[in-house]
Amino acid sequence: MDKQNCDPNGDNIRMLTLILSENQSHKCARLAKEQGIKGGIVIIGRGTVSSTILNMLGIKNQKKEIVKLLIKKENAKEILDCFDETLQLKKPGHGIAYVTPVICAAGLPEQETDHDKNASKTVQQTEGENMFKKLTVIVDRGMANDVMDIARNAGVRGGTILHGRGVGAEIETNLFGVEIEPEKELVIILTPNELVDKVVSALTEELNLDEPGKGILFIEPVEDTRGLIELSDK
Repeated sequence: MDKQNCDPNGDNIRMLTLILSENQSHKCARLAKEQGIKGGIVIIGRGTVSSTILNMLGIKNQKKEIVKLLIKKENAKEILDCFDETLQLKKPGHGIAYVTPVICAAGLPEQETDHDKNASKTVQQTEGENMFKKLTVIVDRGMANDVMDIARNAGVRGGTILHGRGVGAEIETNLFGVEIEPEKELVIILTPNELVDKVVSALTEELNLDEPGKGILFIEPVEDTRGLIELSDK
């Protein structure tokens, strides 16, 4: 893989994930923009607390929004502490936040990735002998099928498409003075190690991820899998 297209130094990038209410999610989006975070997505979900308990507490809606933000490792603790304090995550029901490592990222502004020109690791070598990597691609609405076509041509069997809205200072637009956020599609593909470089190279080239605003791609380690029987047997 061309290291100019994808930063193989997993120590540089982290994924900050927050699970929040709709109101808290809007606060989170504003805070992300204030912090200058330039890549992220909000995914709509639903909590698992029983409706009986919610009714007793006077809560009628348990809809949750999952916010995923790519940040630098060196800033991770400071940013997490900032979100913790501003969103008051220590209070029950205010949300959950956690940070996970990212092996590789493409499509981010240069200052976000801080490429290590001397790095000699490849994506496959970074996490040792794990069989799969989780590859996530964030693109504009209507592009997810193109992502899957490219990935399948590179050898991938399938993936999962989710819908959300973008988060980040560089993507906000205005309509009659009202701020709106473009809709995004998020494609998740569990990719066998031997295909990771090929798939990432194909996606980076064909989606023009080196150009601003074309999309974001990142890879996270997978420790174990279930349900991928055909691939696991091979």
